[in-house]
Amino acid sequence: MIGDRLRLDGRTVIVAGAGGGGIGTAVCVAASQLGATVVGLDVDETALAGAEAAVPGPFHGYVVDVRRKAAVDEAVAAAAAQCGSVDGLVHVVGGQQPRHWQRADDFALSDLDEVLDLNLRAALLTSQAAARAMAASGRGGSIVHIASVAAFVATPFNLAYGVAKAGLVSLTRTLASEWGSRGIRVNAVAAGTIRTPHSRGNDADNATRDAVLALKRRGTPEELAGAVMFLLSDLGGFVTGQTISVDGGSLIRPSYLGPDDIPVFMEDVELRRALTQDP
Repeated sequence: MIGDRLRLDGRTVIVAGAGGGGIGTAVCVAASQLGATVVGLDVDETALAGAEAAVPGPFHGYVVDVRRKAAVDEAVAAAAAQCGSVDGLVHVVGGQQPRHWQRADDFALSDLDEVLDLNLRAALLTSQAAARAMAASGRGGSIVHIASVAAFVATPFNLAYGVAKAGLVSLTRTLASEWGSRGIRVNAVAAGTIRTPHSRGNDADNATRDAVLALKRRGTPEELAGAVMFLLSDLGGFVTGQTISVDGGSLIRPSYLGPDDIPVFMEDVELRRALTQDP
């Protein structure tokens, strides 16, 4: 049955960046609902407790800074010993601070290092630790990186984040190639604009963001988690080295379209009116 192939019963899934009530927490909840034992990693103990409260099934939390190799290795090894295996990893940790928005002319190298550390290096560290546990069990597993559509487009005044996410997509492909013979699949989900507790904005902001999306709305953490579940499960068993865009159609929408989806250079008033009328 196809529904059975989506189940994660008997598997342990580690979520790096589990707290905060956004994407990481939604991934934890979805994996638990599909039968997995969830191991949450987060630097914030309070946020981690919130994820544990949201998860309906078994949950083990570890306060970990995933930028620190020793801490990551210790947490993943402890999770494998406690749960018996590591079958999945979802690396959600990422982001940037307002100070990281700068002009390329004089972008501070220390800030570039900081963004790469959080968005790229940390993903390598968690992936290496999870892969070791997966290989040791002989069961293989599935690793999913949360990337961004910023990996595929120009990111003016935001070069560090775009570079980091593009690097994460490349890392995903490389790890998939190297680890496939061990039964380890590695994929990524490129997120578009997702409504999280940290990025809700006001109504005017939302209307502006919605206008550039094919679906005319922002996504939810649960919708992103749905793509992750496919990649973790046996339904995605022959998928590796791929990046799935979950972006409401932002990448397919060319820049010359106005909010009404008509090219801005179209000047025929009657034709514009006809095209915008409901059928």
